Amino acid sequence: MYKMRLGFHIFCNKDIIIRALKLAIFVGIILNFINQGEYLIHLDFESINLFKMGLTFFVPFCVSSYTAVSMKMKFHVGEKAVVNALLKCKVCHTTHKIKQNEIIPFCHICNEKTSWKIKKIRNDDVKCRN
Repeated sequence: MYKMRLGFHIFCNKDIIIRALKLAIFVGIILNFINQGEYLIHLDFESINLFKMGLTFFVPFCVSSYTAVSMKMKFHVGEKAVVNALLKCKVCHTTHKIKQNEIIPFCHICNEKTSWKIKKIRNDDVKCRN
């Protein structure tokens, strides 16, 4: 359950949504011209499939959002933490408490081999943010 809350919290970041919308518009226009270009060029609006047109914008938005959220959920060393969390090293299994906006450190045992995974979100008030 905490992963869904964390994912939603990250997704609600305005920068992620704006970046996904920009990508969806750019890719959606290209895909629409590939799929329905003859109708668009001739302005034959009666023949345009609006469902397909919508999907060609929606799918790139979803892919871009999913990619951004999944990368932010991995807690990479050197990046800022998006929430207060308890991290567990995948290599040596030690834990480390991290605060929101704190730089994620190397594991004191594994150093360069550090690979963190989230064990627990430390605050229950994970919500959308601006």
